[in-house]
Amino acid sequence: MREWVADPDRSVLVSVEDGELTGFVSCGMTRDEPPEPGVGELHSFFVGAGRWRRGTGRALMAAALADLAERGYEQATVWSFDANERANAFYEAHGFTRDGAQVREAVWADILQVRYRRTLS
Repeated sequence: MREWVADPDRSVLVSVEDGELTGFVSCGMTRDEPPEPGVGELHSFFVGAGRWRRGTGRALMAAALADLAERGYEQATVWSFDANERANAFYEAHGFTRDGAQVREAVWADILQVRYRRTLS
C-alpha cells in the first residue's frame, strides 16, 4: 500500500466515517500493455459490506472519475470478474460498459476478468 501512496501516477482516495475506514479507490495511469494514450484506470475499488447502498461507493466513484479527468485522461477503465454481478451492475450504473477485453490470470485462479470503459467528460 505504501508504494501506491508514494506513486505520483496513482491516487488513493479513502472514505472514513466515525474514524473507521469504510472504503477506498485507487486510480491513475492504465496498467494495460501497451498503454492507450488518454486512458486512466480504476486499479482497485472497495467498499466494506456494511456500507453498501449508503452512498460510499457513489462518492468514491465520483471522486475517482474527477481525479482521472483532472489528470487529463479522456477515458477510464476498470477490470472486474465476469461473474461479479454486484460490482458489474455498480460499474454499469456509473456509465461503464464492457469493451470486449478479457483476461485470465493465474494469480486470480484463471477466473475470467472483463474490462469496462467509459468516457470522462
